[in-house]
Amino acid sequence: MSKMNLLLLFLFTSLSPKADFAVVRVIWTSDLHSQLVPTTDFASAGMPRRKLGGMSGLIKLIQELKTPATLLLDNGDFAFGSPEGDSSQGRVMTYFMNRLGYQAAVLGARDFQDGLVNIELLARSAGFPLLADPLLNVLLNRQSSLFQPYLVREVYGVRVGIIGVLDPQIQFLNRQASVAGLVVDDPLIQVRRLLPAVTAESAEIVIVLGHISVEQGRVLAESLPGIDLIICQGEPVIENQLPRSGKAGVVVAGAYGQRLGVADILFHKTERRVYTIETEILNVQPENEPDPAVQEMILSGYDTTVAFSVEEYFPDEFGRWRLALTIAEALREENNADLAILPVSVVEAGLSSGPITRRELFNSAPYQERLRLITVPESVLNRLLNPVEVDRKFTVPAVAGADLFVIGDTSGLPVLNTVAGIRLRARKIGDYKVVIPEGWLEKSKVEDKGKLLPYNLTQFWLNYAETNKEIVSASRPRFYPATIMQVQQLQENKPGLININTADEETLCQLPGIGPKTAQRIVEYRQRYGKFNSVAEIMNVRGIGPKKFEQIKNLITVR
Repeated sequence: MSKMNLLLLFLFTSLSPKADFAVVRVIWTSDLHSQLVPTTDFASAGMPRRKLGGMSGLIKLIQELKTPATLLLDNGDFAFGSPEGDSSQGRVMTYFMNRLGYQAAVLGARDFQDGLVNIELLARSAGFPLLADPLLNVLLNRQSSLFQPYLVREVYGVRVGIIGVLDPQIQFLNRQASVAGLVVDDPLIQVRRLLPAVTAESAEIVIVLGHISVEQGRVLAESLPGIDLIICQGEPVIENQLPRSGKAGVVVAGAYGQRLGVADILFHKTERRVYTIETEILNVQPENEPDPAVQEMILSGYDTTVAFSVEEYFPDEFGRWRLALTIAEALREENNADLAILPVSVVEAGLSSGPITRRELFNSAPYQERLRLITVPESVLNRLLNPVEVDRKFTVPAVAGADLFVIGDTSGLPVLNTVAGIRLRARKIGDYKVVIPEGWLEKSKVEDKGKLLPYNLTQFWLNYAETNKEIVSASRPRFYPATIMQVQQLQENKPGLININTADEETLCQLPGIGPKTAQRIVEYRQRYGKFNSVAEIMNVRGIGPKKFEQIKNLITVR
């Protein structure tokens, strides 16, 4: 018996009359990426590869599930990531979302691919609110408000509040020019700021909608009472955390329209409170008779087999890194460069082994990253590998043409915090030619901008695979143990200072005189009051006075 049927059984067996209850149904999608046709499902562990999703199947399933008391929501990254999304600047997806009757959506980092002006065009094409920071109205010089951070709507006699969270990766995944002036706070700060306003408008059910990770969703659930449901971004492996101990339920729904999230919220109309929430994640089966409007939108020429992949690239962090490495090696060879550096974020979807279509190639690296060829001395290479503006917890980029020195474990895939430097395979006198995405170069703060290549990453990848006909994985770089001198140099480097605005408790405990309790207080202070504006502000934290500040002031920074 399904969870939804169990909820109906509860209605009929409850001591309270059936008329005392209302069931508000919430249906949500995530990471649609303008995928109109079925795509390979990598999320079902142990099952043979199959196709799921497609806009025709999604339309049919949503129409079957909608009730008179339904909210249909999307939590971001809906616009770009397919040939159709790219050619329409994302508006092919707002067309179908309008047709289905979506009531609200939020923006993911990838929705900003074409800049703020296109975000305005997306919002104007949407027949539903895009929940976002009103700062966007200011940056776009709008006289009338187009973006709002939340909404409260009556559904079947129940007031439902929906809080939209801006994706914290917007600035990391986009070029500076695309998001100039936009400041994105931590999700906890965003929701803490908006929750009182939603409550003040008498919201009886509160939903948080955001393109955030499950871990960030859990922090919200643990930290902020008064939230009933938190909808997070799609994950490669489906996860569903149901409400426990009165805390909010944290849910996801996969990606690419392959799955649909459904939550039935049982609300007592007399007691005016939520009784229970039952959730399901449903597979979207490909439709045998495609919708004519969908068929009309599908671009021709992308579903032809053009290459063969010797191996499968599973879309987890390691699989995406391997695919990024394969693309990086191809770029290095094409440009006769010494190195090519690609962050894992350039890869979106996985690739199956066997025959590969042009569409699958596009979907695997769809974001049209601008590429530059620069010439730099050896002393600058580590800055390109480990930019100062990138979170140290991110996975190391794929580096073609060199190996890496790593602190600690060398058997797994390292994160930036443990990478001590590049180990060149063939050192030479003079400068080194490096191929690198423009956005990653911006974050490294290297002055030499080199020359812009005549193709972007997506174009190169399509042409390379079609020309070579076979995709073979590049040799993985070796990870060598870092020397004591490298570790010391890394610690003495200014970029290696501990950023008290982002450091976790374990990292803060590395500071002299800072134990677990004080580290916890620093994190709690940051969550309550927002980012530190100066290193001296840390003295506002209980347990850190002038003497202790003198010990740590030269070891910390704020960014």
